[in-house]
Amino acid sequence: MLFTLSACSQSAEPGRVFTITDYLDAAAAPADCADGINACIEACAQAGGGRVTVPAGEYVSSTIHLKSNVEFHLEEGAMIKAIMDPEQYDSYIPEHDMSRYDSGDGTVNSNNSRDVRWNRALVLGVGLENVKISGKGTINGAHVFDPKGEEYMRGPHTVLLAECKNLSLKDFNITCAANYAVMAYAIEDAVFDSMHITEGWDGIHIRGGKNVVIQDCRMETGDDALAGGYWENMCIKDCYCNSSCNGLRMIMPCDGLLVENCRFEGPGHYPHRTSGEARRCNMLFGISLEPGGWGAAPGDVKSVVIRNCSMQDLSSPVSVSISKDNHAYDLTIENLDARGLTGTVSPTVCWNDCGFDSITIRNCTVGK
Repeated sequence: MLFTLSACSQSAEPGRVFTITDYLDAAAAPADCADGINACIEACAQAGGGRVTVPAGEYVSSTIHLKSNVEFHLEEGAMIKAIMDPEQYDSYIPEHDMSRYDSGDGTVNSNNSRDVRWNRALVLGVGLENVKISGKGTINGAHVFDPKGEEYMRGPHTVLLAECKNLSLKDFNITCAANYAVMAYAIEDAVFDSMHITEGWDGIHIRGGKNVVIQDCRMETGDDALAGGYWENMCIKDCYCNSSCNGLRMIMPCDGLLVENCRFEGPGHYPHRTSGEARRCNMLFGISLEPGGWGAAPGDVKSVVIRNCSMQDLSSPVSVSISKDNHAYDLTIENLDARGLTGTVSPTVCWNDCGFDSITIRNCTVGK
């Protein structure tokens, strides 16, 4: 199994910098800064690309549209904050069939790729290349409540990227996501580096990803820290995952998944968003491999490697549940240290008769 990734293109050129405040009417103090921010991004794109800078300060906004060859840079102290009206957001509308990424059909957690409400986002990029979000600032999803959304409460995703190539998301913070902090469909050659995600539902959720690296990220989420599937050549390394659900939940197949040098730690610092008045914080599994567990997702699972990871104060380390529509070949777990387990004291637990053809376990320590 080989994990390689070509470097993402650097979109910004020295001197080609645009600042959003030059496009905002400061005297008007807009309740929604989206028009000015989008005008700044469009000007940068029309000039051939570069950097759009968000200076320190708070900017309330509806949907911000990213463009190819543009870096969206949040300076330290800058905050993009979601407008509270869920009807003010734009949506990703697929131009062709993306139904393989649907899940939860017939339930309150139905995620349909053709559902314009489900695909709403605060920051949206569709069909782009050479895109970067960077800086020490914050994107705040404000826990926007949508009574017509998933579970009759979830609002727009904070960042949604669909059918994009050469992506870099680096250093910035996402907090209080109204649904997923990052939702991605069919992305390729992407790096998520040193991000910090707090509260909300899922942290980084990728449905369709080829040549993706998630590294040095810290995720403290109310739902799964990492999730998705239909991954090809996915590497997750040097990350910290704290969750009131699962650390990593793979709900669709993969061909090449490496999880390395990561720490999975419970209980969740932020409660599970939809667990009722109890607002539970217990962490379930460090890693849950369950293709087909949230709706039909046919395909093979190949080359899963989990190594040099630690887990603390959760149910069980690695959970396996393979549906009848999937075939799983090889799983390797090595150098795993899992302590404070409240469930099965074993490196891995399988919930049905369908498992991996081959499981290799080396040098693992597990205990209550």
